[in-house]
Amino acid sequence: MWIVSAWWDLAYVVVTPLVIVPVVLILVRHWLTPEQITLAVIAFASLGHHLPGFMRAYGDRELFRRYRWRFLLAPPLVFAVALLFTPPGSVANALQLPWRHLHGLELILLFWGTWHGLMQTYGFMRIYDLRLGVNDRRSARLDHWLCLAVFAAGVVFSDARVFGIADAMWQSGLPLFGPRWLAGVRVLVGGIGLSVLAAYLVHLARRWQRDEPVSWLKLLLLGSTGWFYWYTGRLSTNVLIGLAMFEIYHAVQYDALVWIYNRRLLQRTGDRFGPLGFLFRDRRAMLGIYLAAIAAYSSIRYFTVDSAGLVYRAGSEETHQWLLALFVTSATLHFYFDGFIWKVSEQKTQLNLVEDASKTSIAEHLTPGLIHAGKWALLLAIAGGLLLAERATSHSWQRRETDRLRALTALTPNLPECQVLASREALARGNAQQAIQHAQQALALRPRSHSTHANLGTALMQAGRLDEARVQFEQAIAMAPNHWHYHCDLGLILAKLGQTQRAEQQLRQAVQLRPDVEESYQHLAEFYLQQERTSDAAREIKEIARRFPESFTAKIVQIMLLVQQGRHNEAVRLASYLVTGHANSWRAQLVLGMALNANGDSQAALGSLETAQRLHPNSAEIHYQLGLAQFQQGSLSQAIAHLQRAVRLNPQHFGAQLQLGNTFYVLRKLDLAERAYQRCRQLKPRHPDLCANLGALLTERGQLEEAERVYREGVQANPNSAALSYNLGVLLWQQGQHDEARELLHRAETLGVQLPPKVRQAISQ
Repeated sequence: MWIVSAWWDLAYVVVTPLVIVPVVLILVRHWLTPEQITLAVIAFASLGHHLPGFMRAYGDRELFRRYRWRFLLAPPLVFAVALLFTPPGSVANALQLPWRHLHGLELILLFWGTWHGLMQTYGFMRIYDLRLGVNDRRSARLDHWLCLAVFAAGVVFSDARVFGIADAMWQSGLPLFGPRWLAGVRVLVGGIGLSVLAAYLVHLARRWQRDEPVSWLKLLLLGSTGWFYWYTGRLSTNVLIGLAMFEIYHAVQYDALVWIYNRRLLQRTGDRFGPLGFLFRDRRAMLGIYLAAIAAYSSIRYFTVDSAGLVYRAGSEETHQWLLALFVTSATLHFYFDGFIWKVSEQKTQLNLVEDASKTSIAEHLTPGLIHAGKWALLLAIAGGLLLAERATSHSWQRRETDRLRALTALTPNLPECQVLASREALARGNAQQAIQHAQQALALRPRSHSTHANLGTALMQAGRLDEARVQFEQAIAMAPNHWHYHCDLGLILAKLGQTQRAEQQLRQAVQLRPDVEESYQHLAEFYLQQERTSDAAREIKEIARRFPESFTAKIVQIMLLVQQGRHNEAVRLASYLVTGHANSWRAQLVLGMALNANGDSQAALGSLETAQRLHPNSAEIHYQLGLAQFQQGSLSQAIAHLQRAVRLNPQHFGAQLQLGNTFYVLRKLDLAERAYQRCRQLKPRHPDLCANLGALLTERGQLEEAERVYREGVQANPNSAALSYNLGVLLWQQGQHDEARELLHRAETLGVQLPPKVRQAISQ
């Protein structure tokens, strides 16, 4: 009754889950994150087991001769369809396609992949029956129905699988549905499944009464597979791990079957096997080469996928799209080929699985060519319909995306993925507190996931809870040290916390990890600009321009650098040119307004900044620049409104806090001004402008000792600040400390301060 032997069948086919579950759970608990496990499985199990199927299709000479045209025509056809759904830039431009990624093919593969797993289990059940001489149509049909019931229940009663299917359906433009529909489907599937089980048990009882053979091994296989499919989709503590476990099970079964089948085929056919016959000789070395070939094929995906989001990380968007099309083609061909090369009902397949196939085989028949072509036409029609459905809803993409996220959260609220989506949707709405709550729920459901730590860190960062956000990103980096984006976000947080040395280290680490990503350079350049390290910022901008010559971001950062260097006219010219090509870009409008503000043309700046605000209303920097422009126009109340809005959006915005204090100072609201300046001291305690303005305010209020202390701290940190040297010099002169005051005032004059005649005369005496 065994395909090979008791130990082989049990280890590779029947009770494999009893080994997979503890091994994977131990790995996750002690060494690996869920994302790392999933990445390895996607590569070495999901993609890797495609290769043995291709070996069977193209290496078996008789099989290839039999289905030559299918094996030759299907690959280019499938690849063309994959390119149509996810076209690289060159293909999209050549065909004038307005999209870069559609989801209909993913939905087809989700359903086809489930059917593929189902049919593999059914195939093994039939093999075990055939080995006992059982081949009646009723038994085969009931086996098939029971497999359908088990896998259908495993899908609809699994939140994780429902989430994946619903997400693919809704991204493909199909109508949304709610929890009531899901509840109804579950009742229907459950009822049908129980009916099929009852019919199956009755059939088994009758066979038993008639003393006909019953394969207990087949029943054990179905029971272990059904339990495992249920467990991995629903009962597992972590659905990422659960789904990965089932992929391992499926791949082990498949790889083992191809190995033993081809070895037996070689023994039967000898040199007539085909070009890969050498690989299946009865030698351990050949098994090693077989496994090495699978690993090599798998590594293509392993080294081009990012474990954080399981997305392709190719060196360019163009390469990304080509790889995606190749992987989709591999999966589609695997599902398609397996639909006819493993038909257990055909004698040629049974010859290498059953000792005496002649006693059990039923009449063979090939699907007529027209019927086969009709099936392909139907599949392509479905793909085309999904393409049109998604394109029909593309005009309302933003609203539909919001509806999709809400529908997914309502459909499977206890899934970490849903909580993460809800968190991101709340952040997009500007509700940071709600985003934190959802992110915390996701982390509670999946505590060993670096992506859930990072998601919570992002929400905390947006809420201004920087220390807590820092902790989350540090934990994410501890789990996934090679994920560049975590280093980048941690660097931005550390910069806001004033830990500039550590911030620079993290931002530099992000650049080293992903030198092919523009964003990492951008954040490092902006960090240097904030620290007023213009030479370092210029170096990074040159690097961006060298690596990404058409970079829009590089031009944005370059304009910011020109403003900081005082090259205002040049900044205005470059920003004006940029806006002509990107009039609907809020960033382009913002840097033009920033350059005009710095150049003293606040009236013109208001036009660009108001456009930027309309395009992106929740930007702290835009409101800060609007406040600055209104201040220069003398509209102080409007300036305060914008500056307060900027501070609410980003409490760490030093420029907005400082300008708010300056505006209150001009209005003679000294208490409010001092409070604003004190908040600035928490961000940049020794900034020269802050020390100069706060010292002047304290002097005016008669707090001379405190004013002197603030001035001295500022001068110590900024010895080349002319304003601080002058202010401290005047204060010390008034207090009778003439020698030190004279030295400071001379330094201020050297640095460019035009001393009043009375001051110059006094220090000259």
